[in-house]
Amino acid sequence: MQSFIVRYLPYIIAGLAITVITVGAYVSVGPIQSAAPKAGWGTDPVTIMFAATAGQGNAIDSFTCIPSTTSLTLIARASTGNIALSVAPSSFASCSSTPDTVTLTATCLVPAAQCVGTYQGLVQIPNPANYYGNIPANLKVIIVVT
Repeated sequence: MQSFIVRYLPYIIAGLAITVITVGAYVSVGPIQSAAPKAGWGTDPVTIMFAATAGQGNAIDSFTCIPSTTSLTLIARASTGNIALSVAPSSFASCSSTPDTVTLTATCLVPAAQCVGTYQGLVQIPNPANYYGNIPANLKVIIVVT
């Protein structure tokens, strides 16, 4: 039995070292991740419906942030070049548990006959503290043009 332990001792030590490093990394990052702001949308997904001959349609939604954060910019994108999706206002000095209201506008960029269809869009909130990420959750937008 002793030769078994002696034979595998380097592997046992390496396994324990990896386990300690993994647990240490989780303990140091876990609380930071849970403190990162998250957005909540009043209606998700939100649907914008309009006639192609009208050229555009609107929907109103609201969002909150927990915990509170500052200096937010909202970015709206449509899934196609046929439609433009915008959000107004697109920036907020702060966001908290009090809902902030936004107006989403979908606009046809092509003639009415070519605009008819169902499209998707997305509203994202870039994280002001992390230039490479977004504050979850993204708002899904369904655009129906008849």
